[in-house]
Amino acid sequence: MAKFKRSNEQNMGEALGQWLDRYRLRQGIDNARVEQAWDEVLGPSIARQTSRKKMQNGILVIQLDSSIVRKELLMVKSKIISSINEHLGREVVKDLHLY
Repeated sequence: MAKFKRSNEQNMGEALGQWLDRYRLRQGIDNARVEQAWDEVLGPSIARQTSRKKMQNGILVIQLDSSIVRKELLMVKSKIISSINEHLGREVVKDLHLY
């Protein structure tokens, strides 16, 4: 049997998404999710080397304790961006700055 939605019905995800957009909260939620995704995607060893994380206007700014780690991560910058966006399920990070 096919399921039909009434015109005013929506699932909880759609309703929550509309609510976040209406009250302009999505950016703050996305920023927090990106900072959390950094630790999850790159793992505990990189998370320990990370001293500051900040998401600003689609740019993820990361301050690292080790210049060696920074140089290694710069070589795979585009892969990191795509992995974080894939982890989040949509494009949130447009660029990555490592310091």
